Parts: sequence; C-alpha cells; structure tokens
Amino acid sequence: MRVCISLLFAASLFCLNAASYVAQTFSPPPLLFTGMDGILISDDGMEIPIWGYGLTANGYITVPGPLLEYETGDDVNLAFVNNSPESHTIHLHGLDVDQANDGVPTTSFIVVQDEVGSYAFTASEPGTFLYHCHVTTTLHLTMGMYGMILVRHPGGVLFEGGPSYYSDAPLLFSDLEIATNLAPVQSFPFHDIRPDYFMVNGRSGSQLETGSTGTPGEPGTILSCPNGESLALRLGSMAYTLTKLIIPSELEAMCYMSDGRPVPTPFAVEELDIYPGERFTVLISPDAEYDGTIEVQSWDMVNREYVHSNFVRIRDAALDIGEPQIQEPLSLSISPNPSRDVISVHSSDGRDLADWTIYNASGQMITNGHCNSPSMRIDISNFESGSYILESINGANLSRARFVR
Repeated sequence: MRVCISLLFAASLFCLNAASYVAQTFSPPPLLFTGMDGILISDDGMEIPIWGYGLTANGYITVPGPLLEYETGDDVNLAFVNNSPESHTIHLHGLDVDQANDGVPTTSFIVVQDEVGSYAFTASEPGTFLYHCHVTTTLHLTMGMYGMILVRHPGGVLFEGGPSYYSDAPLLFSDLEIATNLAPVQSFPFHDIRPDYFMVNGRSGSQLETGSTGTPGEPGTILSCPNGESLALRLGSMAYTLTKLIIPSELEAMCYMSDGRPVPTPFAVEELDIYPGERFTVLISPDAEYDGTIEVQSWDMVNREYVHSNFVRIRDAALDIGEPQIQEPLSLSISPNPSRDVISVHSSDGRDLADWTIYNASGQMITNGHCNSPSMRIDISNFESGSYILESINGANLSRARFVR
C-alpha cells in the first residue's frame, strides 16, 4: 500500500473538544491554508470577495479550493493552517472517516486563527468526494470554502472490476449570492440563500473557454479525449440550487458511480439531476470530430424555477482548440422565460438584433433570421421542451441569451 502523506508530523495532539483545541507543529508546512481575503473575477469583470482554501506553496485561495487527489488505499494526513480571523474546519464529505477526523465542530475540532489542524484517514474507496468548512456552514459555503476530493483506483479503472477510461474531468458545480459575499455579516437558513452567480469549477459564461477568473495561469474548461476513448466526468455539487445536466446523446453517457460507490446497474443518461452534496461519475465517449457542449442548468429549489445555464465544451482531441469568441456586454433579455408559445426578445441598449440564430442544448441550429429592430417576437410553440440559446450578431458584437421551452 502506497502511503501518501500530505504533511509529516513533528508532533501531533488531537482534542475532540473544540474549546480546548491544542495546536500542532509540522515540518514541512501544511498542504493547505485558509483565507478570507480572496477575490473572484466574475464573467462580467466584477470583483467578488471570497473566502476559501489554497495551497501554501501558491499563497492564494481559490474557488473552489484545490483538487485533492489520492489513490485507493492511501493513508492520508491532510493538514491546513488557518491564516484568517475566524475558525474553520475541513469536513470530508462522503469519505469513510471516524468522527475525530470528520471536521464537524461538535464531534471533531475547530482550528482557530494561526493554528494548524490535521485530518488522518485511509482513502479506502475510489470515487468522487467533497470537502468544505463546517463552521457557520451556510455562510462559509456561499463565501467559497469548499472543494473536491478524487480517489482513483489503480489500473486505469473506475473501481475493482469496473470499466477502464482515458482520463478524469472533475466538474464541481457551485453558486453564490453576490450581496452576501459583498457583506458577509450573518448566517442564513439554507432556504434563504438566493444565488445569482453560477459556476462550474469556479467559472461562469465565457470563462469556461477563456479562463480569466483572477487565478494566475488558469485556462478555461474545455474537455477533450482521443476518439474511441472514454472520459470520466467527476461530478459534484456544492450549490444551493438544483444542478441539471443536459448531455447530448452523441456522447453515449453512462453513469457508473453515485456518492462514491458503484451503482448496482450502470444506466444511460441524457439528463441528470444533481442535488447539493451529491456526486456522480459518468463516462462519455465523444465520436471522431465531435465538438459540442454539455448544458449545466441551475434551478431554484424553493420555487422550482429555471434560473441559469452554463455550457461545458467537449471536443475530439484531434481537433484544434480554436480561439473562442468573447461575448460583448450587449444587453439582451427574453420574456417570459420559461415560455410555452411566444418569446419577446429585447436589446435594452437600442442596437438592432440583426442576424439571430437559435440553437438547442446539443448545439444544433433550430431556426434563424434577421431583425432590423432592437425587439422581436418568436413563436416557439413547435419547439421540443428543453433549453435553448438565442445568439445575436450585430457587426462585431455577439450576445447570447438562454431560454427554456
């Protein structure tokens, strides 16, 4: 058994009573640190304050936190230093650990300012797991204190006796309420959080191709693998909304794992609902020259209303990844949304809508036209139920709006 130690102890002392937690001395420094002074650059350039985890070797925090990767059977000592003014923990969501190492303050311990805490466990089962702070949970989550843990099985298979695959593609879905991040003064019941910014791996909108989240050197999120190979989508949700994936049938998606365990019978998926805290592992097999997207819808769980979509691009690795078009901030609105019959499209800055095209979630063109006006109405009564993109091009200006039929 390979032993993977994130940190080596010089001395360690655990205490289950949070009030009498005793610091530990480590050499080398802890793998992670916590901070409450980070900035997330939104898709429209807004600077959103965040709290989070970061690698001590890098010196900055990210949303989500660093991907933690282990192999089945690894013995792990995961430690972090708290560089922030509030207490924090690391709750190992879904992993089989004892209470002392679970990161829940009442049964484990908290890590106060300038102290170091460590969690010891064996990565006994392969799968997709999560971690997050469990102090004042609702506030610390929406501020950004979470990440993904990936436990791989040796031999290039998902689990013992499971299917082989080419590589992993971790996708962590999350959201935040901008007003809360701007003034984080209190905790909320879960149902009072109303997210208005939605992310995949900390990115939203055009950032999923271009990056630009404020994290040094971060690329976009374009997934690819060679023709004939399978890509393992490691899916997890730390969102306050329901995440609904719309997966094109051409990808031949099969779900093999749920919440860190193999499902009794693998099943084909074209739509997958992922509730907060859930994890799935889905294999996809793009055909030769495939170039399309997986739609990531966010739905309000209180009102059961669709609120937003992001798109993750999937490409055959043999294709060149071209320069993406950057979306200009042309204001475009669609109402009602969702709609059964007719939608009204309006450009609030007065520009003509010009050349417009509607695509379905698989990237297939449904209809198009030209409009020499900033407003128009489109009959969608013959469209199939689902999510669509309306794209408008006026000269060098490109805008997209999403609607649901």
